[in-house]
Amino acid sequence: MSDQFIAHPSRRMVVAGALAVLGPALAGCGFSVRKSSGPPDFTPEELVDNAELSTLDELGIARAKASRSLRLDFRAGSIAKSDVGLPDTAYGPDVIANEGEKLRLTIAGSSGTLEADTNHVRFVTTDSSPVLDVVHYFLTAETLDEYVALLRDAVHSYGLDADPVERWITSTQEEPGKKSSYAVGVGKALGFNVEYDLRYDGSKTTQVIIVGVSKLT
Repeated sequence: MSDQFIAHPSRRMVVAGALAVLGPALAGCGFSVRKSSGPPDFTPEELVDNAELSTLDELGIARAKASRSLRLDFRAGSIAKSDVGLPDTAYGPDVIANEGEKLRLTIAGSSGTLEADTNHVRFVTTDSSPVLDVVHYFLTAETLDEYVALLRDAVHSYGLDADPVERWITSTQEEPGKKSSYAVGVGKALGFNVEYDLRYDGSKTTQVIIVGVSKLT
């Protein structure tokens, strides 16, 4: 099977600086680490997270990390910056879980809710747009069986086309040491696009999937 990677330029920009917590796993994907300073310290009382949805200001990110939960609303096909505590001129912040932990990410759509465990979430926008257009997050697996389970779950939960997924699985199971960058398609079952870009390298311990959530097309 011929592997290929399909991505829009804006999405290449958002995944170009990949998460530091994956380190060696992403080095094999050609990613570089984007370093940023951490948020200020907050009191335990301030970190209590009882809101229905998360915000993306410094306190909101600190609460997400403390509660290991990030809850977003994508029913409109984007996220208004004003709804998540950001000025219209802001760029989307990276939300990175504490070392060794993951966030429970939920994204509400018009036809269902995406749920995933991830340690890094990124957003696509510009300083002239009042909305966050695309959400990217990273899935990891330590074995090929775990990786396959993530793919088949996406077929069931998000509506990815099973045929290219199963072709990729069959090809990789026959040659598990291979290296593959491959876009397996788009699922639309939740009311927004869910794109799975596979970054598999059988010589590495940790395997990566880059997931993109965007407006339904």
